[in-house]
Amino acid sequence: MPAVSPPAAVGAPAGAPLPTKRPSVLLLLPSAASPFARPAEALLAGFLAAHKVAGDEVSLQVVELEDGSEPLAAALAAARERGVSVVVGPLPRAAVTDIVDGQRSAPPLVALNFPESDRPAPPTMLAAALSLETEAQGICQLALAQFVGTRRADTRPRIAVVTGAGALDRRIAQAYVQALRREGENPRLVEWTPATTAAAAAQLNLPSLEAVFLALNARDAAQMRALIPRTAQIFGTSLLYIGDPRTSPDAATIAHDLEGVRFVDMPWFLQPDHSGVMVYPPADVALPAELVRLYAFGIDAYRLAIAWMKGERRFDIDGVTGRLRIDREQSMRVERQPLLAVYRGGAVQRIDLAR
Repeated sequence: MPAVSPPAAVGAPAGAPLPTKRPSVLLLLPSAASPFARPAEALLAGFLAAHKVAGDEVSLQVVELEDGSEPLAAALAAARERGVSVVVGPLPRAAVTDIVDGQRSAPPLVALNFPESDRPAPPTMLAAALSLETEAQGICQLALAQFVGTRRADTRPRIAVVTGAGALDRRIAQAYVQALRREGENPRLVEWTPATTAAAAAQLNLPSLEAVFLALNARDAAQMRALIPRTAQIFGTSLLYIGDPRTSPDAATIAHDLEGVRFVDMPWFLQPDHSGVMVYPPADVALPAELVRLYAFGIDAYRLAIAWMKGERRFDIDGVTGRLRIDREQSMRVERQPLLAVYRGGAVQRIDLAR
């Protein structure tokens, strides 16, 4: 990870002793040979930025892990033996699942993804993630509570979910469908690709259609926006944010195409003038949006780790990725509440709702 200039303790071998005079944080990241190397580098940069801003008397160490259960188990065992105050990581979902399924003991631990398993996690463990599926579930609840309203006696289809053909699109669409069904809805699932435009348009041509949830990225959503009746309200995840229309001609064009579409995203993008965001510097190098998100995630991961290390079991953090709520007695998952925004007049406008 050559683009990052960590403090002296970072990058030490896994077996190196940690200082005992102050709290210690061990960050477990994928190796440079891993497909997760670039996300890990961006996350590390944010983590270090948060540490520098906080000025905490905390010793940091980063260990790069090879894939597999054995390196992970060895790293956790070494951290426990050396009295590490808190472990942050791992990042890949499979590795987080390995911790839960194997009930691997560790010091206080903040995993950087949600596990695939629903098994109870070790009591020392939290899990935080930038989950698009969780965003999809959250905006369904928000849309029905604040904009669409509850179902009336009319039983005709009133909600559609539009998905692309990709695996990520389908996962988001499934999250929408599950969340809507829990609210008593029976959404119509519509698959859209440029080749299926006519069929998708016919499926969306419903007089009773009130709301559409998009499991698409911003460019795809801009292409198919014209298929949706103007009377229907449209919602989506952070995939619909492609950049600031004030500084990006591409984003400005898409903002006009997505007029009236509501979506959620992190304060790092939607509220850069907030004091809690402004205190942290941007990344040293220009990054694509998906890596900027990981940089911001690194900032919040550090803040979560410091609170968890202190033994707090229930707390909130006004994070740069969203409002973070932790209640370990209820769940090991960190609840992230992003901001709501709408494309209006070629610009992105935040929508402030009462918390």
